[in-house]
Formats: sequence, structure tokens, C-alpha cells
Amino acid sequence: MQIACHTITWGESNFELALKEIHELGFGAFETFASVVDRYEANLSQFKDELDQRDLRLISLYGGGDMHRAEAASEVIDRNVRIARFLQANGADRMVLGPARRGTVAPTSAELKQLAATANEIGKRTLELGVLSCLHPHVYTVLESISEIDEVMGQIDDEVVGLAADTAHFAKGNSEVASAEIGLFENYVDCIKYVHLKDWDPSLPPEFDENSLTPVIRDFTELGQGEVNLAGCVDILRSVNYDGWLTIELDYTRRTPRESVRMSKEYLEGTLGLSV
Repeated sequence: MQIACHTITWGESNFELALKEIHELGFGAFETFASVVDRYEANLSQFKDELDQRDLRLISLYGGGDMHRAEAASEVIDRNVRIARFLQANGADRMVLGPARRGTVAPTSAELKQLAATANEIGKRTLELGVLSCLHPHVYTVLESISEIDEVMGQIDDEVVGLAADTAHFAKGNSEVASAEIGLFENYVDCIKYVHLKDWDPSLPPEFDENSLTPVIRDFTELGQGEVNLAGCVDILRSVNYDGWLTIELDYTRRTPRESVRMSKEYLEGTLGLSV
């Protein structure tokens, strides 16, 4: 398994600092926000210089959007193909498809069907560029619960779309189900093509920052500090010889980004037996 780090802990406005500290912490790869496409698309050499200076490689970007809305399909598909072209230009072959934010009521079957159809079309187009799109169930979005995941995955073409599994989102999004993350990893292990590793501590006050460009979920925490069965999830991946990326990700920290990632790295290496 290959280990990377997400820049999200530093926020979107601290990209250069994130790269510097991710490198200093010993990582060789990272995921970041798709906003880098807008920032660097016209000057790829500058982006590559930023990475070369720190001996880092880009492995994925977070795309997706309003995939459940038929009227938005064309725009969403075009946007994600554009992200995939940027990934291709930087030698990366994974893209995360994050669903849109959840409304006040659960998504309808028609909306979930549209989500799957749009994801399939995105996946078909991005795979032509050598980039596998991976659908990412996420709390507070239209793809959160086990039943929603099951319904959508039943309509996904696994030849063109993978699953981006997230240990903490699986657990928090299905908190009424014991060991939900284990059940989902077991059920979909053959579909998992990308992984976000993070922990969840339900005793922390949950908070969702509606004014942020990125959802800030304050009850997620460093690896080993919460209740997610991280070792069990990794063992399931080992059972099928998963050799893809595991990306340490933490939306919000009560420490500093550097300290939080250091803690997660120590847990990953010391307890999970993985090596950065």
C-alpha cells in the first residue's frame, strides 16, 4: 500500500506551506483541492516546479459536484473532465468524486439514479485520459447512509468508476450501525480503488461550517484518537492485496496541521504497520 497526505488540514489558502510541511514530514505524495486547476492550469510548469522543489507528486484531486441533478450533468461532467486532464498532465491516475451537499430531506431514488449515471459518464470520460474516478460517500452529502451507498453502487459501472472509501465518513455517516466502516469495507472491498484514512471521535462537539469553501467537520480527529476501527479496515485491504493509495486526511485540527499529521503518521507506522 502507498501512503499520501491531503493538504486539507492546512486549508486551501496555505497550499505552499502544506507542501513544505508534508515534504518535511517524510511524505512523497499528496492529494489536494481541485481549485489548483483554476490556479495552475495555464501555468503547469509553475505547479510542477512547486512539486519538484519538494520532491512531491500529485496523486489525486477532489472533484465531483451536483451529480444528482440532471440539469447540472453536462456542466459537472465537463468540469470533472477538465480536472482529469490536469491530473493526467501531472502523471496522476485517481480522481475523487465528492457528491453535493445534502438538503433538508433525503435524496430520492431518482436523484441517486442520476448521481450514478453522471458518475458513470464522468468515469468513462476520465478513464480515456488514464484517470480512474472514484466515488466518495461523505457525511452531509446526498451519498451518506449505507442504504444510499448500496443503491448507488448497485448502478455504478465498476469498469469505469471505483469507490473512494473513507474510514471516518463511513462510521460517522452510519453511527447507528455498529462497525459500519468494517461492514462497508467488507462489502465493497473489490470496488475500493482509493482510500482516505481518518478517525472520528463522537464525544467531540460536531460542527459544520456552512460558510467555508470546504466542509469543516470538527469531530474528525487524528488517527488513533477516535473510535474508527482503522486496523480492521486496513486488514480487509490486506486480505485482497490492495496496493493502491491510502491518504491521511483530516478536515480540521485543534493542534497545528503539522502536529496532527505527525501524530497520524506515527500511528500509521507504529500501530497499523504501514510505512510512509
